[in-house]
Amino acid sequence: MTGPSWQKVKRGLFADTSLVIWAMIVQNLLRIVSSMTLTRLLTAEAFAVMAVITSVLVTIGLVSDIGISAFIVRHEQSAEREFRDEVWTLRLIRGVMLSVATAALSIPFSNLMGRPELYLVIAVAGLTSVLDGLGSLAPFVALRSRRLRRLTAIDVGSQIIGLVMSITLAVWLRSYWAMILANLVGQALGVVFSYIFYEDSYQRWRFSRERAAELWRFSRFITGSTILTLIITQGDKLILTRALPLHTLGLYVIAAGLAAVPASLIGAYASKVTYPLLAEVRREAPETMAYQFYHHRLAPALCYAFAAGGLIGFGPTLIAVLYDPRYLGAGAFLQILAISSFFTMGTCMANEVMIALGHARFTFFTNVVRLTYLLVGGAVGWFALGPIGIVWAVGTVELVAQLFGWFTLRRHALLDLRWEGLILILAVAGVGTGCLITMLAHLAFPVA
Repeated sequence: MTGPSWQKVKRGLFADTSLVIWAMIVQNLLRIVSSMTLTRLLTAEAFAVMAVITSVLVTIGLVSDIGISAFIVRHEQSAEREFRDEVWTLRLIRGVMLSVATAALSIPFSNLMGRPELYLVIAVAGLTSVLDGLGSLAPFVALRSRRLRRLTAIDVGSQIIGLVMSITLAVWLRSYWAMILANLVGQALGVVFSYIFYEDSYQRWRFSRERAAELWRFSRFITGSTILTLIITQGDKLILTRALPLHTLGLYVIAAGLAAVPASLIGAYASKVTYPLLAEVRREAPETMAYQFYHHRLAPALCYAFAAGGLIGFGPTLIAVLYDPRYLGAGAFLQILAISSFFTMGTCMANEVMIALGHARFTFFTNVVRLTYLLVGGAVGWFALGPIGIVWAVGTVELVAQLFGWFTLRRHALLDLRWEGLILILAVAGVGTGCLITMLAHLAFPVA
């Protein structure tokens, strides 16, 4: 990939990078506005209930994850109608099965988490799975072709509509049902948008045993890995649901939501920019992979490192600025969880490059490392510190995953310690800046 062809790719990359970054900034600002508004309309207990519902849906969804997005982006036949219909059929079957399973398991799940009164809302929320399965695969094909402008515009527009619906329903209902119903309506609109805003988006039923077998061969490590991801990402909530009062759990959920803001930014960048680019590099010029792995993302990585570090130092003050005094307790949770938010950047990038190279099992082994650390660290933390010890284990798990990622990158001759060291220096500078701002805020406004 040299000469004019590479210059064209590079120009497209910079355009893609700017587009994704600005879109994610807007989307995360919308999430913060939504959180700020809803906390004034609903109680912390409502957020805790929503966390329980989300845990159940994520649990069932991850158990059956088959990596359809990565499969389509990487596959040579993605533009073919027959291929897309066969994959869409498998996705729809999965969605129907998940919704049925959610309804069937709603009572056992609610009893397991000590909230038996939530069985109905769990069953209703499970309808999102079948709605997801009905959506067209055209957006995935657009992602493969790096047509991000339309994808981004639709994502942002959908989020704005969802924000308006959530607030409207919260004003009307004043309960967690507002968030559940807004989520369902938003999912339904997503299905409609996937057909009307993309060309050649029509899908029809076409079942293929051969395609199912191929998808399974591709996704078998992804499926195993996502089962581990399920335990890693939802285990804390399942345990803390029993260990904490609903109000305190609600504070933890709000902090986790804010800590997820930078992580979602880098996750979108990795999946929408990094992975399609590295998949193309693998097809066209694999000998340049090590260079492209760092070169294309250096500026965003440095900015992210400084900002994520700042969140660690600035967390409590941010909570004081955004929320009313009832939620100040979320500040300590946010500082701890933001540690993992920073290291998520490195683990996401390592994951994308390894999948692009055909090593999907890396995701599985990384999750084994995460789970082992959480089991050991969580147990030690629980006995030493109580529930906050589990929060510390969650807040540092990505550091351990990052160490494993560096080890793997070095084995594949992809690791550059100079750039990794520069990223860490920017993160430390961000922490110091955040702490300084917090100190000055306390001096100027003692209640902050």
